[in-house]
Amino acid sequence: ASSPIPLAATPLEQPPLAPAASAMACTPSSDAAPTVAAADAAGEARWEPTPAEILAAVRSLYADEIKPVGRLLMKRLRELAASASGADVADVDAVPLVDPERLRAVCEASPALVVEPAEGREFAAMLPCERGCFVDACSTVDPYPARVWEQAAAYFDAMDETAGQLPCGRYACAMELRARAAPFLAGRTLGEACHIVQLAISTKLLLGYADGFLVPYARSEKCAKAMNAVRQQPTRTSKQQESAPFPYATWEDVRRGLPYILQRSRKPAPGVITVSNIKRLFRSELSLELCETVLGHSRVWELLKDERVRDLCQVDAVSHGQAFVRSVACKPEEAQ
Repeated sequence: ASSPIPLAATPLEQPPLAPAASAMACTPSSDAAPTVAAADAAGEARWEPTPAEILAAVRSLYADEIKPVGRLLMKRLRELAASASGADVADVDAVPLVDPERLRAVCEASPALVVEPAEGREFAAMLPCERGCFVDACSTVDPYPARVWEQAAAYFDAMDETAGQLPCGRYACAMELRARAAPFLAGRTLGEACHIVQLAISTKLLLGYADGFLVPYARSEKCAKAMNAVRQQPTRTSKQQESAPFPYATWEDVRRGLPYILQRSRKPAPGVITVSNIKRLFRSELSLELCETVLGHSRVWELLKDERVRDLCQVDAVSHGQAFVRSVACKPEEAQ
């Protein structure tokens, strides 16, 4: 028996309405073209959706078991407008971008919605009298039967290089796989599909990133790095292959160069560097290519935690997933 799918429920004040058979079947009440507001400061047209259009989009996200946070609500509004356009093929890119400030203002003014704070600077537009059961797409809990993963593995393994390029966003990838009628998503809501895609990337190692796409893991950059780390061979992107390469840093180079770079650093604090800037600084300051796989690691932060440099630096993870490397002489609080 499978474990429950990770859900978050809102309070129930009245019996919930029956969910729509399909989120995309729930279209705005008007077939008219989206109302376009005046262009923004950059000269780009912005759409100001009506309260009825926003409510329809919120209800469709509820049916898909996706919490209607601002960025997904804007995405769904454009999807529904594209599907209601009457075109043979819905073109979301042809729909103007939604004005986010107008969207929040309309949600806050609507008696049919309650605006709640969400993660970061996001907000969620909730239906106050309906229970919302939303799948947590970021959960590491796997509630799906083994058959789902067997089918998913077979599906991705059978992909050729063209069909195997999927949109890199979790939501967009789930939408594409549903459009292709991927068998392992049969009977699953879009919220569940998003969660399955996330697990396929993060824990199941069925998908990975390469050249701006999600691809079968065997063709991903992460897989290539892992294999090259074992062989202690370089991993170069297509852009790096086109440029004149610097010599690869050895462990001796790292032990000499890391203290030099840390000592010169003043941002974000003295003796502190963001891990994402380490490679760039090795190139600009030392004319060396810091390649983690040459040194036996698949990730830079793993290299910086190697016992061979433990006496020189320490890696600290702070808010928003950012990581810093600091000199051992630098206090941890200075990296905040």
